[in-house]
This record gives sequence, structure tokens and C-alpha cells, in this order.
Amino acid sequence: MEELLRRYGLWAVFFGTMIEGDLTLLLAGVLCRAGTGIFAFEEVLLWGTAGGVVGDSLSYLIGARFRTSARSLRFFQKARPRLEKLMKRFGVLSVFIVKYVYGLRTASAIFMGLAHFGYGRFALLTLGSCAVWVGLLAGLGYTFATGIEQFIGDLHRFQVVLLVVLIMIITVIVILRFERRVIEEDKEFFSSDDS
Repeated sequence: MEELLRRYGLWAVFFGTMIEGDLTLLLAGVLCRAGTGIFAFEEVLLWGTAGGVVGDSLSYLIGARFRTSARSLRFFQKARPRLEKLMKRFGVLSVFIVKYVYGLRTASAIFMGLAHFGYGRFALLTLGSCAVWVGLLAGLGYTFATGIEQFIGDLHRFQVVLLVVLIMIITVIVILRFERRVIEEDKEFFSSDDS
């Protein structure tokens, strides 16, 4: 993901936020802080928010498009009361809350389209919620850039160490199997020699 952000810049932020926003925004915030010159924090806020709104809007429109046929589906009939309960309990805040529960952002936008939430109201709420969400995650990446970079570096070193350990284990297994085969062949050879 980091390589995509470095190579494609703000377009990667836009499309990455549409698809997998959490990691994209954290890394974009890190890259702003790292002084790479790829993009400024304000640009991440703008392009990330735009990507989030477009992604949520597409999900909403998919739900709205299949609204009439989906009403007869069992999963919609089961999910609709839960979505309505969430909406009743948290009201418009539910549009904000789902941004922070992994996997619910897209699903909730589709269900809001299915439930005929109203696109105008949804668009305004998702604009506000995406702006807050992008600001928070990119801000966390920006604020904790050094720690996140170190963590990513540690992961890379861990992967290298893990690969070396894995190669050593495979080598030991191959050697042990080879030795076992040689010992068994020797036993067969000497046992056939005795007879």
C-alpha cells in the first residue's frame, strides 16, 4: 500500500479510501509527516474525504438500485430491523459510527440505500462523517508517524527473520528425512546381507 501511495500519490489516496480507507489514511498521514514531499496533509484530507464520499455514494446507489428486488431476500428482511434499530438508537450518528467498525462502512451504505434512507440526507451525513473519519485516521498517522514507520520497519525485519527461520526448519527437516532414509536403507542392506 505504501508503494502505491508513493507511486500514484493522491489518486491512490482517493481510490484507496474508496476501497480500504483505514490503512490508506494511516499510511497517507505517515507519508505527509515523513517529509516525502508526495502530498500535504490538507490534500490528504480533501482527496480522502472525496474518495470516502464517492465510495459510500456508490454503495448507497447499489442498494437503492436493487431496493425492490432485495425486499424479498431473507438477509435483507433479517438485517432491516437491526439497521432500523441502530438508526433509532443512534439516529444520524449511526452514519458516523459505522466508519469506525471494520467492514460496516460499505455494508451500511448499501443497506441505507435498500432501506430508502434518502440520498440527499445520506450524502450530507456521509460528507461530514467522511471528513471526520479521514481527519482522525490521517491525523493519527501524521501524529504517530515515527512509531508507525518503526512498526512497519520492525514488521519487515520480523518477516526477514521469520523467512530465515523457516528456511532453517525446512533444511533441518530435509536433512533428518534424508538421514532417516539412509539409516533405513542401511538397515535393509545389512539385514539382507545377514540372510
